[in-house]
Amino acid sequence: MIVVKQLLKHCGSAFGSTSELYQYEAADVLIAVFPPTKKRGCWTYVTLELHKKGACECVMYSYHFDPGMIAHLASAASQVSKHWEEDQIRLHTGSIYRLEQPIANQSQLQYLLATPLDFEEEGFEYFTNGDEVVRLMMLHAISETEAAFLRQYGFEALEALFAHNEVDSLDVMRHPAI
Repeated sequence: MIVVKQLLKHCGSAFGSTSELYQYEAADVLIAVFPPTKKRGCWTYVTLELHKKGACECVMYSYHFDPGMIAHLASAASQVSKHWEEDQIRLHTGSIYRLEQPIANQSQLQYLLATPLDFEEEGFEYFTNGDEVVRLMMLHAISETEAAFLRQYGFEALEALFAHNEVDSLDVMRHPAI
């Protein structure tokens, strides 16, 4: 529980706000939700207990508060935990997780893609208290066609495609890039 409190403080100081905490039994994970501030125009959702299974935490963002985002993050956390427990596979850049339903009503995005934290200041993505090192990674909502493209051509190719098409990864209603 000490690391959870330290992670919460780490995130709170970076995001400039205090969070609401949500517990999801199905995923056995605590999720902190940070509201937007004048400096940060988006909601931020962070797992806080996933580091016990693979030394990582997941971060998601949205323009508007959506309780469904918390459920999606819990679902992804459950899958990350399962991969760690069964295969000792850690969350890494390019990991993808299928959601049970699209990220938002009428959205075409039904997968989550793990990437480095693009929206945070340098050094934020690694937290350490001297004993443990925890990597924080961003989860982007992507479509089935984008997930297939990633599997076939790799993360760098998908990242280049997103940059070329100026994909807004916070827009959960966006059209797929392919």
